[in-house]
Amino acid sequence: MIAVLVGLFIAIIAVANAATSKLKAERDEARSTCEELRRELNQAKSSGADLAQRIGWGKRRLMNKPEFSLYCELQQLLARSRDGQRLFAQVSFGAFLEATARADLEDIKKAAYFSVQRKVADFVIIDRVGLPVIVIEYQGDGHYQGSAHDRDHAKRIACQMAGVPLMEVPAVGLSEGQRIDLSRILGAAPAVAAE
Repeated sequence: MIAVLVGLFIAIIAVANAATSKLKAERDEARSTCEELRRELNQAKSSGADLAQRIGWGKRRLMNKPEFSLYCELQQLLARSRDGQRLFAQVSFGAFLEATARADLEDIKKAAYFSVQRKVADFVIIDRVGLPVIVIEYQGDGHYQGSAHDRDHAKRIACQMAGVPLMEVPAVGLSEGQRIDLSRILGAAPAVAAE
């Protein structure tokens, strides 16, 4: 009886050792895979070059056709300006706005900045020293989908607090009132009416 119990005990230990060895091998393999993924991620974070080589790339339009029409109209308006402003398209809000706050609001400041800085302004007109004069947002036909209202509201608040006017242009283009406002803001000479 004792021999049977000893044999059973040895068999249980052998099975347990085999299971432990298998678990250890699986854990080592998982650890190795994690380390390899971590190395790849660190390489990707360092430059992105490894990832960029792995896929194909092609050109795409910076603006859709209605946005480009608005861009051309804004360029013509700026050509009549005497103040040396420049027009930029598709600019990250973080490129021309900065968050400011008291030291006790540092965490809120960082969160607010990161929530706004990655949003993109359709057009930004800057003055001769590079400060934003006005932000122009084109609200095309497909604009009001999903969370567009919330995104736009954050843009409006940030611009308002920074003292930068934000003009929203509907899908049909600039209204006559918006043209007059822009001419005034930019110090542009009035357009000569066609005879």
